[in-house]
Amino acid sequence: MVKLNDNIIKMNNDNSFLKVKEKVNLYKLNNPNANIISLGVGDVSLPIVRPVIEAMHMAVDDLSSINTFKGYDTSFGYDFLKEKILSNDYPRMNFTNDEIYISCGTKTDITSILELFDINSKICLASVMYPVYQSGALSLNRNVTLLEVDEANHFIPNIPKEKYDIIYICSPNNPTGVCYSYAELEKWVKYAIDNQAVILYDNVYNAFVSSKNIPKSIYEIDGAKKVAIEFRSFSKAASFTGVRCSYYIIPNEISNNINRIWKKRLNNRFNGADYIAQVGAVATYSDNAKEAIKENIKYYKENIKLLYDFFSIHGYKVYGGTDAPFLWVKIKDEMTSWQLFDFLLKEFNIVVIPGIVFGMDGDKYFRVSGLASREVIIEAIKRMSESI
Repeated sequence: MVKLNDNIIKMNNDNSFLKVKEKVNLYKLNNPNANIISLGVGDVSLPIVRPVIEAMHMAVDDLSSINTFKGYDTSFGYDFLKEKILSNDYPRMNFTNDEIYISCGTKTDITSILELFDINSKICLASVMYPVYQSGALSLNRNVTLLEVDEANHFIPNIPKEKYDIIYICSPNNPTGVCYSYAELEKWVKYAIDNQAVILYDNVYNAFVSSKNIPKSIYEIDGAKKVAIEFRSFSKAASFTGVRCSYYIIPNEISNNINRIWKKRLNNRFNGADYIAQVGAVATYSDNAKEAIKENIKYYKENIKLLYDFFSIHGYKVYGGTDAPFLWVKIKDEMTSWQLFDFLLKEFNIVVIPGIVFGMDGDKYFRVSGLASREVIIEAIKRMSESI
């Protein structure tokens, strides 16, 4: 019999989003009248704004006539979208269309990119992290090293003394909601340059950044074009979680003909992102759509402020929330994060994400999201206020 990938077989679902879903479904089965609401949701609660919907309808109509029909294009995305992204998101950075790639989701992109590098490359990431980084690397038979994070270093790992080849950085961070400042990113860029490493920079929550000391892109840091690949998505800001459209930059300044090699890989493994999604993505840059999306972000940030104030007033240590849609809340008593999850589910019918889902160092915390509807946020606060 053919041998399977042991790393996938060994993946443990005991501490995972799947386990959260299983526990919630079991509780619903045993308590059919329970009104369960979620503060753990990573999905958005506001729909795609009207100007974007209208553009996507027109794109569907394009496919109904052979004169406007779009079939296979390149694996790298349409130039009409690339040009909008570069002029709006990377002005004055002098990237070319050759350096940007349109795809169908950062969750896939940030794992698949590892195929660009030697299988023995040394990979490091924070010990509290979006679990896909580690599980994705393992599924590709790559080993990773976890860099310890805690309250003392504000959940941002210290610069390692050891040499690594690949560095995962997520800022604004999921799950902690904290961000790398200019000064902190400068240290990591310098480390990458000194060690000829590559930073995989997950920047999908950049639309939530408003603090002046937080860069909107790693390419604001001198030298970052030499060492960083930045990933972004339309999912959270533009409500594209059900549409799937993302993009990433591979600067030509990174050595070893990296763009030429990656294009070879894409031509063999990817047929390109959906035309309708790309047309919708272009429409997000129209003036009307920009204003509507800005209001959506404001809505989510008001949600997270309500939650931040609630937990803070009740004596919890709370991280994040200022420039991200997530809060990282420390458990006050001796409960584990799964015990806290069970308590909130049973006592208040509220779902949060146990910190251990994001790594063993997260077991004294839980993640709260501001992406739910305002009604859910207010109801959750009301329920918890009764006895928390």
